[in-house]
Amino acid sequence: MKAQPPLEPSEWAELAALAPHPGDRELPPGTHELHRDRMLAAIAQETRTPEPARAARRLRPALVGAALVLVVAGVGGGLAATSDDHPPTALPTPEASRPTAAPPPRTAAKIRAYGTVRQLTDSADLIVRGDVVSVTGAGADRRAVYRVAEVLYRASAAPAGAEITLLDPESAGMSRLEAGQSTVLYLAVSDPTGPAYAALSGDFGIFDVTGDTATSRSLTNSVTGLRTEAAAKRTGPFAATLADLRQLARERG
Repeated sequence: MKAQPPLEPSEWAELAALAPHPGDRELPPGTHELHRDRMLAAIAQETRTPEPARAARRLRPALVGAALVLVVAGVGGGLAATSDDHPPTALPTPEASRPTAAPPPRTAAKIRAYGTVRQLTDSADLIVRGDVVSVTGAGADRRAVYRVAEVLYRASAAPAGAEITLLDPESAGMSRLEAGQSTVLYLAVSDPTGPAYAALSGDFGIFDVTGDTATSRSLTNSVTGLRTEAAAKRTGPFAATLADLRQLARERG
């Protein structure tokens, strides 16, 4: 049914003139239907028009509450991030929280200076076989007189004679040369004006000679091979023949 427009003031006056009180007399035919249609139209108009506004009013408190929650959360997050001027700490991951395995125990290893006899040979200014004649002095002034029986290698600038002077200062953990010892020494010029020499890296440059075998003076301060270092841990001092030492000296030239 088509909605009727609301009554005009003149129409209300006409209705009032027809009957002072609707209950006192019968209304003209069709008047009841006209009133009913206009009332229904007014009710429908009122129901459709303000609904969005009423819905917005109902939603406004919920929206305001949600906005307040976001503001409070943002302020709290900002305070947590800047508290004590420290950045927020990230939670540890499961991998980071997992306890780490204890490191394996360390094994004793040789002191590293020279790994092979070839390295000693390539570094030496003088390689000699001979005997310690005498030792004088003590501490940092300790010196030994060495009688040369064989020169395996001598650099052109290294002075040499039948006897040479060795600087052999006393030092903790180092074995010193003593009179009567037969050795092969890998030496470096220590005092050219003397002249005087010193063994390369202390015990690394000292081999004790017994018969035709030269054995490293120390177990820890020792090479592990002739031309290449030993892959496995050595349980004793390194030993080589005098012929092996001479061959390496000739290879250097």
